[in-house]
Amino acid sequence: MNRDQNVPEFSRPLKAESVGPRGRIEKLTANPAERAALAERFSILTVDSLVAEIELRPHRRDGIALKGRLVADVTQACVVSLEPVPEHVEVEFERVFEPGAENADATFSVEELFDPEGEDPPDPLIDGIVDLGDVVAEELALSLDPYPRAPGAEIPAAYRPEPEAEAEKAPPQGTHRPFAVLKGGRDT
Repeated sequence: MNRDQNVPEFSRPLKAESVGPRGRIEKLTANPAERAALAERFSILTVDSLVAEIELRPHRRDGIALKGRLVADVTQACVVSLEPVPEHVEVEFERVFEPGAENADATFSVEELFDPEGEDPPDPLIDGIVDLGDVVAEELALSLDPYPRAPGAEIPAAYRPEPEAEAEKAPPQGTHRPFAVLKGGRDT
């Protein structure tokens, strides 16, 4: 596909200043060409539908906070049989965009950045614009089943792992001396 690598497949840019003090709601629907391009990007068979509703509100001085919900129907290839596997996706998400957020490591410690229970650092708001379509595409990608499997699909017996040989039996309780090697095998 010959497309500009800097333009997302599903692009809906929005200027932060257009949100206003009361916020606003945006409804997005991907057209057939956008859905086909997203399917190619995600290496799946099809994106049959993709719609989202996003509530935007001002955040701090120049940022935007958004809360959204996307609904999509996609088809992926089964990881075992390659048969088509339809999937219905419904996801709610929240994101915050702030100018200067591309330098998040300067404001968040390493512990904060890698704390799974912690607050996510804000996404960068570059030139005062957030691409709502690309946000929705990212959330869809994160929500796809990584191992889609058709009902009844089983790995052929020739490709299944062999049963593991019986592990060596541990010596009876009290007879194993793990530090004996350090002492040259002597009992003390």
